[in-house]
Amino acid sequence: MLLLPATICLLAPALSFAQTPSVDPSAALFKEGNDDMASQRYEDAVKAFKKANHLRNDSCADCYLEMAVAQVKLGEVDDALKSCDKAISCAPTDLLRTSSHTLKGNILQNLGGDPKRLKAAESEYRAALQLDANSAAAHFNLGVVLLRESQETEGIGELNSYLRLAPDGPSANYAKKLIANPKRAGDALAPEFKIRTLDGEEISLDQLAGKVVVMDFWATWCGPCVSSVPELKALTKKYPSSKLVLISFSADKDEQSWRDFISKKDMEWPQYWDRDGRIRGEFGVQAFPTYLVIDPEGFIHQRIVGLNPQQSVVARLKDTLQAMFPPE
Repeated sequence: MLLLPATICLLAPALSFAQTPSVDPSAALFKEGNDDMASQRYEDAVKAFKKANHLRNDSCADCYLEMAVAQVKLGEVDDALKSCDKAISCAPTDLLRTSSHTLKGNILQNLGGDPKRLKAAESEYRAALQLDANSAAAHFNLGVVLLRESQETEGIGELNSYLRLAPDGPSANYAKKLIANPKRAGDALAPEFKIRTLDGEEISLDQLAGKVVVMDFWATWCGPCVSSVPELKALTKKYPSSKLVLISFSADKDEQSWRDFISKKDMEWPQYWDRDGRIRGEFGVQAFPTYLVIDPEGFIHQRIVGLNPQQSVVARLKDTLQAMFPPE
C-alpha cells in the first residue's frame, strides 16, 4: 500500500461544495464519501465520490481530488494519478488546480526514488507554484524532491520559503530537520503523537527525542503477538530506558480483556489502547504484529510486518536494534 506522509496537507477545502445547498444529492453523496474516508472505508468512499461526480456531469474537481486520495489508500496508484489529471482539467479555480498538481506530485514522489518519477513530481510542484507562488505545501514538497535529486541549495531554499509562509505549519518540524540534514530527504518522519497510557502517563513522540522508540502494534487475539511478549519483555531489560522506549498499541475491541492480559503477563512497559484506530491510521498499520523503529531524530528507521517462517518478528527487531546500539 502506498502511504503519503502525514506531515503533508494534501487537499484544499472542498470549495465547489462549500456553497451547495444541503438538498443537492451530489452534496449528500460527497459528505457520504468524506464520512467513509474518516471511517477508512475507502472502496465505499470511491463509489460515493464517483456518484457525486456523475451528478455534476463528471466535472467535479473536488470529487476527483478526494477520489484520488481514497485510491492511494487502496493502492490504486494509476487510477489516483488519472483522477488528479481529471481534477486539473476541470478545476474552476487556481486554488483547486494548485491542490491537484500538488497531490499528483506527492503520489509520484512516494512511488520511490526512481529519477523519472522524482522529475515528474518536481514538474507538478513547479506547476502548482506557477498558479500560486504562496502555496506553502508546494514549496515544502518541491524542497523535499529537490533534496532527493541532490539539488541541495535550491531544495533548502524551498524549505526556507515554506517556513516563511508557514512557520508553525504541519511540516515545519520536518523542514527544519531536513535543512539541518538534507541527506534524510528520502526518509519518512514519524507523525507526532500524544497518548495517555494505561498507567495514566502522558507520552508524546516529541518528548522522546534522542531515544530509539519501538512502537509495537498488537492485539490479544493475534497469536504471533502473544507469543512475542516474553521476547519484548526481555528487550525492555536489555536496553535502558534512557536509550530505548518500547510502547505497545493494542487493537483490541474489548478493554477489559486487554487490561486482564497485560496484568496477567506483567507487561510493565507503556501500554496504550488504540480503541479508535487513530494511531494505527496515522502510521499506516494494516497487519499484526507490526513494529516501527523510530530513530533518535524522529525518522522511521524500519517497519517490520507480519511473519517470516525463518525468523520471528522480534528476532528481526533484535537485529535492527543491535545495529543501532553497537557494542561499546
